[in-house]
Amino acid sequence: MYRKTVLLCLISVSLIISSGCWDRVEIERNAFILGLAIDLNEDEDLVLTYQVALLDAFKGEDEEKSKSTQEISITSGSLSQATNSLLTYLGNVPNFAHCKLIVFGEEYAKKGIKGSLDFLFRETRMRRTTTVCISEGQGKDIFKMESKMAPSPAMEIDQIITENFPLNNSIFPFHDIGYLYRNFISGSDVCLIRVKPNKETVSVSGAGVLKDFRLIGWYTEDEIQGQRYLLGEPGKGTMATSVPWEKGGEITLKSLDISSSVTPKMENNKMKIVTTIMVEGDIDEIENSKLGDDIKTPLKTWENAIEDNIRHIVHSCYEKGRDIYNADTFGIDKRVEAYYPKFWEANKGDWGNAFKNIDIDLTVDVKIRRLGVIGS
Repeated sequence: MYRKTVLLCLISVSLIISSGCWDRVEIERNAFILGLAIDLNEDEDLVLTYQVALLDAFKGEDEEKSKSTQEISITSGSLSQATNSLLTYLGNVPNFAHCKLIVFGEEYAKKGIKGSLDFLFRETRMRRTTTVCISEGQGKDIFKMESKMAPSPAMEIDQIITENFPLNNSIFPFHDIGYLYRNFISGSDVCLIRVKPNKETVSVSGAGVLKDFRLIGWYTEDEIQGQRYLLGEPGKGTMATSVPWEKGGEITLKSLDISSSVTPKMENNKMKIVTTIMVEGDIDEIENSKLGDDIKTPLKTWENAIEDNIRHIVHSCYEKGRDIYNADTFGIDKRVEAYYPKFWEANKGDWGNAFKNIDIDLTVDVKIRRLGVIGS
């Protein structure tokens, strides 16, 4: 009996060791998708454009090959069907494990992106950290840019967004599939970074406003700064503000320490959002540096001017989102739910109307720490 037990154990172990992954695809058989653009054509048919990595170019084995990617566009009824159709264009198996960028074309986004979200959420090899954005115009045009800082346009745009948003207050901080998924579950309105294709480059500025996951408008670069303050996610960067010429003309502050707190507060049966913004930084540039020795007077003027500028961009963005788009892209719903659950339960079914009646109580405090060298 003992020998039989040992023999059975040995057979079981050998079977485990000798077995392999039945569905494994060797690396050279993978077609790695680096970018995906989702558009509508003139007939409003779905057009999927895949940016596929050419592995020989990435390995540096073909020195004459100047192009590191191949773009393939497929017209189809769904993302799943189009991706399966890739097998008729490629000798390898499509793999989204290294996908860096998903671009929704403007016209497709206006019709609504919900139809593509089911595929993106279910695709097991699609990472939740994959960057998502909206193109002004056709999404596939993004892949036509000449990439100079990365092996492919999808990788370069991903780097611009993910590496630079902490350093530039005008780049929207939430930008991946995980962000879309969380807000899809909660039913919240969202923003997605806007990319604008030019002849040779692509600029990243502003954001698309999506209500019920349909594109309804845009926030400008300045308005994104205001939104980031209201999200409690400000980033570092520079801010230019104009003052009278004799007090400096246009001055630029480089923010080094910046914070914002956003808290809902019920007062006299009316909800408001109490927001406090604190900025400390150095003067980075002065248009008129001939200010002489008396720098104390313009210093306070500069601080007040920068505070007024911040108030303006915050109110401008909030009022545009609330009054024009009626889209809560500021996470107010989640904060109200956390702080005032009874109020939220009573209003969540018609949050759009409740949101219209919520004002912000804004306090801004700017401190200039260092002035640098000023000519006399």
